[in-house]
Parts: sequence; structure tokens; C-alpha cells
Amino acid sequence: MMSSACIASILFGITCLLCELNSSLAFSSRASSSIITSWSSSVAHIIEHIVSPPPLQVTPLNELTNTRIPGPDGVDILAYTATNNNGDGKNTIILLHEFFGLNPSIVEKAELLAKDLGCTVIAPDTFRGTVTDFVPKAIWLALTTPQERVNDDLDAVCRFLGCNTDSAKKLAVVGFCYGGGKAIRYTTRGKHDAATVVFYGSPVTDVNELQRLNAPVCGIFGNQDAQFSSSLLDNFQSSLNDAGVDNDIRVYSGVGHAFWKDVSQIERRDQPQTDAYNQCTTFLREFFSSSTMRVDDTIKEAGATSSTTIKSRFLDSLDRPYDLNQGSKERTGLLNDLIQNGDSIQQPGSLESFMPVAPGRWRVIYAPHMTTMSGLAGGEFSVQYDLNDDGTIVSHAKCNFPFYKGFLSVSGSFGSVNNEVCRVDFDEAWIKASNHENDEPYPNIQSVPDSILKSLIRNLGKAAFIEPFAVFPISFLDSETIVFDFELLGTRICARKE
Repeated sequence: MMSSACIASILFGITCLLCELNSSLAFSSRASSSIITSWSSSVAHIIEHIVSPPPLQVTPLNELTNTRIPGPDGVDILAYTATNNNGDGKNTIILLHEFFGLNPSIVEKAELLAKDLGCTVIAPDTFRGTVTDFVPKAIWLALTTPQERVNDDLDAVCRFLGCNTDSAKKLAVVGFCYGGGKAIRYTTRGKHDAATVVFYGSPVTDVNELQRLNAPVCGIFGNQDAQFSSSLLDNFQSSLNDAGVDNDIRVYSGVGHAFWKDVSQIERRDQPQTDAYNQCTTFLREFFSSSTMRVDDTIKEAGATSSTTIKSRFLDSLDRPYDLNQGSKERTGLLNDLIQNGDSIQQPGSLESFMPVAPGRWRVIYAPHMTTMSGLAGGEFSVQYDLNDDGTIVSHAKCNFPFYKGFLSVSGSFGSVNNEVCRVDFDEAWIKASNHENDEPYPNIQSVPDSILKSLIRNLGKAAFIEPFAVFPISFLDSETIVFDFELLGTRICARKE
């Protein structure tokens, strides 16, 4: 059950390797171009920080913070809390630091926002005890801090604040740079009713992800930021519009990354820092004073559409009930409706939730990125996988491409990361070339005849099994249907049990 996203990604990775072995140089060229572009952006971002470093003051966290929050794994989360005694205690901001860690600049911004908005602002340490003013170390901290851990820590902060139990409390998540990217990935994956403010953080442009949001998004960027192209920022705004999310995305001229460095810029009324700050506070005031419920949530609370009907609408839209279907805007919309309003098993990533329904054969029925990629390669494939009650998994993809016809297979084990996230670890891979329609794959690695090709495929498969191909949040789960978030490509995969 848990492996549909993992299987699809790994199988496509192996398919790409086979493409390269068969001299499909066009794919290699595109991949190389993408990698070069990504690295060029990262290098430019690093240079920008080195050339124009922020005026940082590194202070030990035990001296800087004033709050200890019980963490998800028994380790306290240190935070700084700023309050305004004139507020009603209902409006709260979680403020996420940049990749240098929690420092006095963030504390000063927390105090300013609390004073101007009359709310509580809490700035947690997401690096769990580490701060720095050394750019390479900051980059390392950002790269090695997983979103899942940040989400768990922010969930703990929300419990501490009472956001989960008091429906009158309104929450906004505001982040700078690294923190801006973490902020929108927290609200899209868990806190759908929280507003999001992204100060020059990595955008989310997948409409499927953004459609989860029930609250508006504010984005603040500089037009000279080497990290984010104008086309990416345009895509961010258009994706929010397509997802039906209210937004205020602005790009300020003449400034690059991290252009709001400290509170003194606001006190001096520097531009465009003051305009950007006013954009943020105006956005938050409007959010805190407004109703944020979206139409589909109103329908859900009113009970106007039953979960069975929602699921049936999606399944009825498919041309093939137990095979891979072409992606379409209509089907994606129906799948999103199922995720948002369907009757999913609670805590779908936990062993207690998925093990009762996991054993059996599952088939991938909807994965738009898979059909798009296979179409570009001039063929198609279908994916099935067998889950056993001992935690083992075997998957087979039947391929029909000009460069390869037959089966790609993997095997391994599956398990749980936390209540919302599953994991699949594959340790074997093999193939069976075949032109026969009714042929069957080799059931396991032991049944594959020994050869140099067998050894080569095993090694290629092991090389492809990297961390992004292993961990997947579950958006929906019931006894016969599962939807995974395939975060590596910013899309989803739906599978159905036979």
C-alpha cells in the first residue's frame, strides 16, 4: 500500500538509467541542464550572502530565548515569545528564522510584529540548538534539516499555543529565506487554515499542493535575487490563482535576497523595506479580522456531499479502473476533493492505521507526472505491487517503450516514519525483457537467471534508491485507495487495491 509513490519514482529512475544505456542522449542533456541551472542558482545565492552579509549577532540560545516547548521526541524546543498585553490572545504568529538560525534580528522582528499587530509572536529554533554566522555552515544546516522534523516541531509549538484546541485562535506562519520555504511547506502539508507569509523563501508551485490551503498567502521578493527567477515567481502567483488561493505576491525593484535585514531599516523608513513590511502587516491584519473558510470546507461542514459520493466521482472519471490513467485537470480536481473532503483513515502513516489494509495487490491508477513522462518517452507502463503482512514488498512495472519492452521489478520492505508519513526501502532490482503481451515478470530476484546484466541492474537499482525516493506523506487512505505526496516532483500518486 505505502509504496506506490516510491515504486513509481524508483522505476522511472531505473527507466531513465536504461534510457541512458540505450543512448537516449536527449534525456541526459535535459537532466544535465537542470542540474547546472540548480547549481548556478545556489552558487549565485551563496555569493550574494558573502558579498553582502547581514549584520549578524550570534547569541547563545539559552540567553536569547525565553520559552521551552515540549518537543515531539522528548527534547525541548527553545523559542522566543513576544506578546502584546493589549491583544485578545486569539491571534498568533509563528516566526521562522533564516538559515543562520534563531538570532537577535529575528527576536527584534518578533517584538515589532507583536507590538504593531497586537498579537503573540513565537520564534522557535528549528535547528535544535545551533546558530551560526558562517555561510557554508548555514547552508549545511538548511540542507540537513528535514521538512518532516520541522513540521513535527511546529506541530508541538501549535499544541503549546493551544491552536489545535481553540477554534477561535487564528494562526499565521511567517518565514525568512530558509524559514519562508519551510513555512509554506508546513501550511500546505498540515496547517491548511494558517495564513502564510514568505519573505524570499522557496515557493511551492504545484497546484495540487496549494489547493490544500484554506487561508491566503503573502509573498515578498526582490527582483535582483539570484535564487529565484522572475518566471518562477510568476509561476508561484499563477499557481496560487489556479488553486483558488487568495494571495498578495510582490517583487520589489533594486534589491536582492534577504533585503530586510533588521528592524532599524523600518525605524529609518528605508525603502523598499518599509513597503515590504507594510505589505506583510496589512496582509496579516486583514487575515486576523476576516473569515477564512473556503467554499469546499463549507460544503464539508454542511454535509452536502457524502464521502462515498466524493470518492465515486473520482473513480467514475477514470477510463481504466485498475490501470494508469491519463492526467487531466478534471481528474486532478476530483482527486483533490477526495483528499480534502473524503473519509480518510486518521494518522495514515502509522503502522496501526495502514497494516490492517496493506496486505494484497495494489495498482497505480493515477499519476499525471508518470503518464506525461512515459508519453514523452514514446510509450507507457503500468505499475502493480504486492504488500505482505510481514512488511515486505515486491513491485513490477510493465513497460512498453521503443527502447525497452518487458518488466522492471524491485523488492524490499515498508514501514512508518510518523503518523502521517510512510517509508519504503528497496534492496533489490531486476528486469525481464519480453515482447509477449501475456508474459509474467520474474517473481523475485532469486528466479532471475545469473548473468552480467542481472548484476548490472542490481547495482543500478541500489544506486537509485536514495532518500527522496523513500519517504512519502500520505494524503488519503481507506481500505482500497491511497494517495501519496511525491515530494521529489511536487505531485501525487493514487493507487487502488484489487
